[in-house]
Amino acid sequence: MRRLLVTLAITAVTAACSTGVAGPAATEATEPSSVTPTATTADVATATPNSAPLPLDAVLIEVLGTDDIDRHRWDLEREAEQRLIDCMAAAGFEFIVPEPLPPGPSEAELTSRSFATQKGFGIIDDFRTWLEETDIEALRRDLNVEYVRTLTRAEIDRYFLTLEGVEPEPGRVASDPGCRGSAAEEAYAVWNDFVGLLPNHAAIAEERDTHPDWLAARAEWRECMLERGYDYAEPEAIRSDVELRMNESVQSIYPDGRVPLVFEGGRFVLDPVVEPLLDELQRFEVTAAVANLDCTAPVADRFEHVEREVQQGFVDRNRSAIDELLRMVG
Repeated sequence: MRRLLVTLAITAVTAACSTGVAGPAATEATEPSSVTPTATTADVATATPNSAPLPLDAVLIEVLGTDDIDRHRWDLEREAEQRLIDCMAAAGFEFIVPEPLPPGPSEAELTSRSFATQKGFGIIDDFRTWLEETDIEALRRDLNVEYVRTLTRAEIDRYFLTLEGVEPEPGRVASDPGCRGSAAEEAYAVWNDFVGLLPNHAAIAEERDTHPDWLAARAEWRECMLERGYDYAEPEAIRSDVELRMNESVQSIYPDGRVPLVFEGGRFVLDPVVEPLLDELQRFEVTAAVANLDCTAPVADRFEHVEREVQQGFVDRNRSAIDELLRMVG
């Protein structure tokens, strides 16, 4: 199972970026750098051979009522979007959000060797999927902008006041967050409760990452990767490098930031000039992902042991706050 704290933090950022609905990432309490343990996807994927949930994961499963966090994240994004639409409609306005892409690969797929040998970490594949399934014409023309142009000056002022609320004074909490803010607050209420009651949970990352056993296992992982020709400090650095190379490859052809699509045969398709660049990069991604699995497997039990030890200590030290959280959502 993925470490749920990592996935929940991604949930907040994803919702804010993909829908225009400001999720918890927009608030000080849930700034990603302050709440996200520095676990990596590969650690999570291979460092939990024990089928029992990690201690703090178990708390979150009880709080959320599910261990299917990928689906939960997708559902939260949809809920935030619908709350925003409903709020604007109640004030007499339309608000349009783009059709969502379907949920991505399951955790079982992402952590399997068969997935790694075909798609690596899924980065290039996700990019291709986005290009294939996104309505480019809709991206070119913002339907909300077109709608606003139909309004009178007075209606436009009221539209944006309804959408964004009243900007608070510096250092103050918004008394009227508008539909955008209230939609996020309502959709991510449980997440905000968690952060509010356990603001110190980010300390788990530092405690784990500086644990002697974790450092020793990471050093063995890195030596193994170096033997295979990959010089990275941790698995997440591989993903970041793939994303950087992908962006640089596209920007080398489209320096103005345009989407790398051309119109052929009555539809938009990936630019043939970009296609081989992505093919080459995906081959690198696949071989690196497989090497990561191979190098993590021998030390996976040690990663898990440290993670369990650190999380259990956190749960024990914060039992009263965790019990309060469970009462709040029970």
